[in-house]
Amino acid sequence: MRRALVLGGGGPVGLAWEAGLLSGLGRGGADLANADKVIGTSAGAAVGYLLASGADLSGVLSLVAPPSGAQSPQSAANAADPMEELIAVMAESALHPQDAARLRAQLGSRAVAAHTMSEASWLERFQAFAGAAWPPGFACTTVDTADGAFQVWDQSCGIGLDRALASSCAVPVVFPPVTIKGRRWMDGGVRDFLNADIATGHDVVLAVSCVLLENPGEFARPGMNAVMGATRDRLDALRAGGIKVEAVVPNEEMLQLSGSGIHLMDYSRAAAAYGVGERQGEAAASELRAFWHHPAEPE
Repeated sequence: MRRALVLGGGGPVGLAWEAGLLSGLGRGGADLANADKVIGTSAGAAVGYLLASGADLSGVLSLVAPPSGAQSPQSAANAADPMEELIAVMAESALHPQDAARLRAQLGSRAVAAHTMSEASWLERFQAFAGAAWPPGFACTTVDTADGAFQVWDQSCGIGLDRALASSCAVPVVFPPVTIKGRRWMDGGVRDFLNADIATGHDVVLAVSCVLLENPGEFARPGMNAVMGATRDRLDALRAGGIKVEAVVPNEEMLQLSGSGIHLMDYSRAAAAYGVGERQGEAAASELRAFWHHPAEPE
């Protein structure tokens, strides 16, 4: 039985929550480190690497320190407009899939021209990954700023892990696109917060989303219904192919902390989010252990 773990994007707050969630699940007996494939998008890329490489998941806390520099986003308020633009592009892409690459390329053009921290400064935040080996089965996602093409990086791509992770996390207009093989690359979440369809071919898929997958009513961000719908469609397509799929979304404590997703870019909330994730993981461990493991195999 082949298992895939999909970890979605969600800024520094989502990154800390996902890492805490996986840590809590492990302590509760639902260790996901035996996944045959770990697919990370944006925040999920950093968390996925740590899990796949066997590193201490609490190490993410060093990644969610606020960036230095006057133009760096220190709070949700600073990144609000770019995030709304990102969601608008994702919504239009979901509603008009035939135009998705063109819409992503338009956003990519703005990302390249945006006044952010320098690319060199951004890459410094991923210096700890420079020279590290790609864990077998680990992959992360990104999008070409020039043509909007979707790309999955893995150990076969022949690029450094640091640049791959930095490109996957490069939220457009917030952080600079990353140069790889002469092209500029931005956050894989521009296509989809999860990109769960990459897990096609596995028997079991567990997807961890830093945002809700259905609109609860009070979550009124424009375009999110279309974005959520597109993500659900990709999960449903996996199910239609005979794959056993489960999705984990933020619990009420995380929704309160993140403002139902509004504050996912607020670095000051990241440390608390790790603890929230740990508690949610421990509470869900029994149920997810049963989902993740085949009845006939040892847990």
